[in-house]
Amino acid sequence: MKKILFLIVIVIIVSSVIFLRIRAIEIRETDKKKGIETIQEETGFPVILTDLRKGPFEVWRDIPGRVEGFREALITTPDPARIASINYKAGDFIEADTPIISLDENDPKNRSKIKLLRSVYEDALTDYQRYKHIYESGGISKGVLDKYKLKLAQAKTDLDAAKTTVHLTSPFSGTLTALYARLGENAEPDKTLAIVSSLGRIRIVTGVSDRDAAELEKGQPVKATTPYGTVLKGYVDRLSLGANPKTGLFDLEMVIDNPKNQLKAGTYITASVRIFFREQGVFIDNRCILRDFKGKDYIFQVRDNKAIKTTIHIIAKNDACALIENNTPTLSVVQEGQNQLRDGIKVNILSPEE
Repeated sequence: MKKILFLIVIVIIVSSVIFLRIRAIEIRETDKKKGIETIQEETGFPVILTDLRKGPFEVWRDIPGRVEGFREALITTPDPARIASINYKAGDFIEADTPIISLDENDPKNRSKIKLLRSVYEDALTDYQRYKHIYESGGISKGVLDKYKLKLAQAKTDLDAAKTTVHLTSPFSGTLTALYARLGENAEPDKTLAIVSSLGRIRIVTGVSDRDAAELEKGQPVKATTPYGTVLKGYVDRLSLGANPKTGLFDLEMVIDNPKNQLKAGTYITASVRIFFREQGVFIDNRCILRDFKGKDYIFQVRDNKAIKTTIHIIAKNDACALIENNTPTLSVVQEGQNQLRDGIKVNILSPEE
């Protein structure tokens, strides 16, 4: 029993010593802290200042999307005939109405009957030329000649239609950006065999949420940086009025000049759309801004080496700065050290180097 009492006394003594030691350390640290605060209140809390800035203010929104040619021609055919020739390779520039892929006119699966239609056209041309000569010599009336002229025109129309299914072309000049056809294979009806794109201007196609769509409109400036560091400029060309039922997003198309074909069709790139612009305004570095428990934004400005708490109203904000109402006093603003301040406290202004 005596041993137990002895142990209890020892534990009480040790605990008391530890408690007193901890308390002494806390008192010393508190006094030290109070001493620092007292010194800072006398000499001023150290701060670094910046100025309110004036000038143009803009906000840009980054939007990723897929690059497409400004115009794109999907080269297809309803004819399942064998591919007889491929006249270009991907990356080649192609003039309008120049055959890119030709099908075998002698293939039994050829539905165009192009050989027969060519023969009909040649016969119609021969008849027209013969009867034109007779007409010029006074042998027939103009009405008779017009019948042969009409027959020739119909034969040419039929032949041209057949050519479009056998000798596949693009309706405009551009770059062959994709080639899916293989020499000797049969063309799959209505399946894309090649894509021709005009790349002097390109489209960036994407989908955006309803929140982003609310900030976008046709005509807004757009810029994009190429992998080579060149900044290309353009504009918002189209924004759908309703969401795409397949994606739940609003379809967005941006047009950008691409003079040296630095952006390639089929690739993905992030473009920036200017969603806000003010030609002249007052703005401040975002690092200066604090918010109180009521949700109001404020800054600390300095007059006569004293901090002045100033409530601000933010109109717009980008990654670096905030545009504020133009009724804020034109005093310097605390950029660093503002978290220690309260209204009316003395400050010690330091240079950024300090």
